[in-house]
Amino acid sequence: MFEIGQISHPGRKRLLNEDTYDLDACAGLAVLVDGMGGPDAGDVAAAFVRDHVRKALQQGESPADALRNTGQALRIQRPQQSLSPSGASAIAARFSDGFLDLAWVGTCTVLFSDGRQYCRIQSDAESKGVLKSGAGNAIQALGVTATDKLCISETGITLKRGESVLFCTDGVLEACSEPELETSLCDPRLSAQESVEILLMHALRGEAVNNLTALLLRRA
Repeated sequence: MFEIGQISHPGRKRLLNEDTYDLDACAGLAVLVDGMGGPDAGDVAAAFVRDHVRKALQQGESPADALRNTGQALRIQRPQQSLSPSGASAIAARFSDGFLDLAWVGTCTVLFSDGRQYCRIQSDAESKGVLKSGAGNAIQALGVTATDKLCISETGITLKRGESVLFCTDGVLEACSEPELETSLCDPRLSAQESVEILLMHALRGEAVNNLTALLLRRA
């Protein structure tokens, strides 16, 4: 069983929130998306990715395949013909009985907390040095990067009771310091929802230039 916290905010500088997410706790599916491209582009691309990935996961595709096939579908649906192409970074997850099957691409990040400290989750390829941390993903986006050039990170993780994972867009990490992240993620007195609300509070105390979205799944 998972305790869940969820929050999304446009931040202090932007009127439009190009982040979006979908969470189905009963089905054990989660999708978090950070759109790029501005009004009528980034938000539209993000919604397309959210809905397409959710449907792919529901149909049994792995999180990595769901992201890869969604990227191809977005490239077909929204050809990149302008100097400001639209696309999205994303995280896709399937979870059940404490196990999470994860895949992510672009600037979205997955953090793990054991209740005392936190760290960034790396894919198997990253941990073996095949991919450097963050390299290859930061400039990529579904709908922009060619399907055969996508660097999709994937891994599986089993959570023990009290352990959690945070899915977040890059705006959250840019706006929060390491001590603020630790305060939000590693205080056992906080519920999952309180954790993400405090995370948002910390982010909004600063400039919070980008949109802010976070999903927290904690093993109960």
